[in-house]
Amino acid sequence: MISKNPLVLKIAEGAPGDELLKYLLSKQLAFTEEEYLESLVFVLPDPRAKDQAQQLLGLIPQPVKEQYVQKREAELRVIEFILHEALEAGYFNTLTLIIHNQGVPAEFILRIAARAQAAVLETLLENQIRLIAYPEIMERMETNPECNPFIRGRIRELREFYLQPKAVEAIPEAEVMPELVAVIAQEHKEEPQLDENKVQQEALTALQRINLMGISERVRLALTGNKTERLVLIKDANKLVQAAVLDSPKMADDEVLIHARNLSLPGDIIGKIANSREWTKNYTIIVALVENPKTPISRAIGFVKLLHDRDLAVLSRDRNASPVIRNLAMNLIKQKEKVK
Repeated sequence: MISKNPLVLKIAEGAPGDELLKYLLSKQLAFTEEEYLESLVFVLPDPRAKDQAQQLLGLIPQPVKEQYVQKREAELRVIEFILHEALEAGYFNTLTLIIHNQGVPAEFILRIAARAQAAVLETLLENQIRLIAYPEIMERMETNPECNPFIRGRIRELREFYLQPKAVEAIPEAEVMPELVAVIAQEHKEEPQLDENKVQQEALTALQRINLMGISERVRLALTGNKTERLVLIKDANKLVQAAVLDSPKMADDEVLIHARNLSLPGDIIGKIANSREWTKNYTIIVALVENPKTPISRAIGFVKLLHDRDLAVLSRDRNASPVIRNLAMNLIKQKEKVK
């Protein structure tokens, strides 16, 4: 859920009580439009409230709903309501925003594929990662009367390029095992006596299982799998698989930090981290990106200006950092010394 308002949480539990329900339906609560959106969707199943809640939901501005469906932590019942409304009314922008939210389940995307207008289907085609992970979305698109020859041609190309049975490059053991073993050992740290052989075997089993998968299976696992599996898949030679790892709604800051510090990852993957507003709110990730020479210079320059004095000093001496970034750090230190 988005809201942390105690009254919204009480309504979400399904037992708001007559008085709270009355104030909600008369809009006498000190709620934001977003809080009313969540609350009114939660009371829709209540026969006492259904008709009036439906009417009030129709009056909530569309921009509020569009902003809501972009959030990874959004309540799925609310997104489902907005999705149904958008499909009925043909709201192109709302449907497009739902498509771009990687936290939205495939079930919702299947509904869009089956019912949306051609322009929305073309937007859906741009999300190759989701289509490769869930080929059934393309099958559902083909049942849609709006699926024109252009869309059918693009679907055929995607199938031929990504979904035909063919050998997939194995992820080398040497590239992933040390990091994988360390992470798995950390997960078992509460055990009285850590069995190193058991940890090693668990890591090896995960790698061997993934190496037997095709591209579509790897992309799907990157989106839905656990941290251990993503740590293997980020080392896949296929950039689509690597990008899918970063698109996983399960990615947490500690995992992103591991990737931001990884000097062996390609520049476009580091760039994707650097361009994420969500991840670059974390100061530790910013420091890691500044220290990684593969971070796009334009982004790194902006991050350097956010560094604390201690980190600036370390960066100014870091021979692995880009010369441009190192010199900028030196200049910022000198400027600060002059001010003092």
